[in-house]
Amino acid sequence: MGYRHSRIGCLARRSEPSETAYRTGFEGAIMRADLSLLQHDFAAALVNVEMVQPALAMFKGDPALNIERFAQYRGSIISLWQQTLSNAFPVLRQLLGDDFFDNVARVFGEKHPSQSGNLAEFGQQLPRFIEELDSCRPYPYLGDVARLEWLVHQAHYLQHRAPATLADLVNFPPERLADVRITLQPCCSLLTSDWAVADIWHAHQDSPVTLPHELSKPSACLVWRADWQTNWHVQVSELTRANYAALSSLASGKNLGHALEAAMELDPEFDVQTALADWFTKQIFSNLALPHLTVIS
Repeated sequence: MGYRHSRIGCLARRSEPSETAYRTGFEGAIMRADLSLLQHDFAAALVNVEMVQPALAMFKGDPALNIERFAQYRGSIISLWQQTLSNAFPVLRQLLGDDFFDNVARVFGEKHPSQSGNLAEFGQQLPRFIEELDSCRPYPYLGDVARLEWLVHQAHYLQHRAPATLADLVNFPPERLADVRITLQPCCSLLTSDWAVADIWHAHQDSPVTLPHELSKPSACLVWRADWQTNWHVQVSELTRANYAALSSLASGKNLGHALEAAMELDPEFDVQTALADWFTKQIFSNLALPHLTVIS
């Protein structure tokens, strides 16, 4: 029995935290806090040139070599910004020229660093950023061209659901057709501009580029992705004012009757049958619904 009690006491004493263990745990917490601060300062210096010199003070070794190594890190980040924005805004890059675009990408990345691990989300603020650049003010259409390109870029990644069809619409009771609410595909979007942005975008899809003669032409666009199962090619279609009014009305949640009325207010000769056939052929709708009755969801 004495032996057993002595063994239990020994085990109990071994399980009690020692002063050294307390000290080590405390020092470990301090080290983790210091590491977190160092990582924060390092990351901040990568996107803010004014933070480079304070960040270099944390490194040991040859200061000149540290500057060179840090420049390689920073150069890689800037190159990543430039490549990512080039992929999302190829037309804007052509309009600005390679050197100027790369400089814009660097400054933009410093002021608007990515807040997501998904680089496909980097660049959303670029249209407004372009509009606010003094050097771009003589070319006021650039901001809307960038907005159109961002919608095209998003359409590559947003969901394209099984499309609703014209046959689905016909299945509703004729007296209730005006009440049908039609939902656009997540990958479809609409844009209006005071500039001929659709013409500018289309001009840069071919080589050589031939810009439209009239840039200050109001325009409306539909960005959509064809063939939901096999084709990921994003397309841009210019819309009449009446077409845009109808589609934007549907996109805001209004019913089909309201949307068609909005179109005919702008164009009394608006061809409803042709418009519906065109929209459903493009497969831009994902859902048709009445209160308490759904055909496609």
